[in-house]
Amino acid sequence: MLKTGRNLAFDVRLYAADTSGDGQFFDRWYARMPEARRTRCDRFRQEADRKRCITAYALLSYALSDITGTCRYTWDMTEGAGGKPYLTDIPVSFNISHAKDRVIAALSPADVGCDVECKNRNALMVAKRFFSPDEYAYLTAAPNEETLKRSFTRLWSIKESVVKCCGEGIRMPFSDFSVVDDKGHIKDTVTVPGADEEYHIREFAAEGMYCYSLCSVYDRIEDDIRRIDCDRMI
Repeated sequence: MLKTGRNLAFDVRLYAADTSGDGQFFDRWYARMPEARRTRCDRFRQEADRKRCITAYALLSYALSDITGTCRYTWDMTEGAGGKPYLTDIPVSFNISHAKDRVIAALSPADVGCDVECKNRNALMVAKRFFSPDEYAYLTAAPNEETLKRSFTRLWSIKESVVKCCGEGIRMPFSDFSVVDDKGHIKDTVTVPGADEEYHIREFAAEGMYCYSLCSVYDRIEDDIRRIDCDRMI
C-alpha cells in the first residue's frame, strides 16, 4: 500500500460527478475501459449499477489526468493487502465511493479514503451496536428526527472514509475508534488501533440528502469538492 509519494506536489482533493450523463458518455467510456473493468461492469444486472461503474472509472481517469497533466484512459493498478487497489506507475493514492446517483474519487500523495452517503434512515439501533459510546451520545443529543438522520449519515460517512484510508474496510469494527470527542464535537484527526499514523478528516458541505467525507494521512486537504460534468471527461 502507498504510504507517501512526494514526487507529485498537490493537496488532497475530492472529485465528484453524477450518473446523469447521456448514452454517448457511457458508450464512449465503456469502450475505453480495460477488459477486466468491462467484464466487471457486465456482471451488474441493473443499469444504475453499470452507470456507476462506468462513471467511477471515467471520473478516476479524469482526476489522474488532471493531477499528472497527461491525458490517459488506462492506468497500471494492482491490489494491496485487503484488496485495496493502488497505482503502480505513479505516486498517487486514490479511493472511490458512490451512493445512488453520486460518484466521488479522492486523490492524495499518501493513503486516502473517501465516502459519500445518502441520508435515508434513522439508525440509532445500528449506532448503539456498532458506534462508540461518544458517537452514540452525540446522536441521542440530536434535537429532532431530521437532525438525527443527518448526524447518523455524517458519522457513518466519516467512519467509512477512515477505515477505507486504513485499508481495512469492513474488517475494522466501527466501535474500535471514535470520530467524536468527549465534548460532543466531531474530530479533525483520529487514531486507530494498530496504526502509527494520524488520520486527518475532512467533511464537505452536504448536498441535499448526500454527505461527503474524506480521510488521509496527508494533512493538506482542499476545502471544496471539484464537481465535474460528465461531458468534461473527454
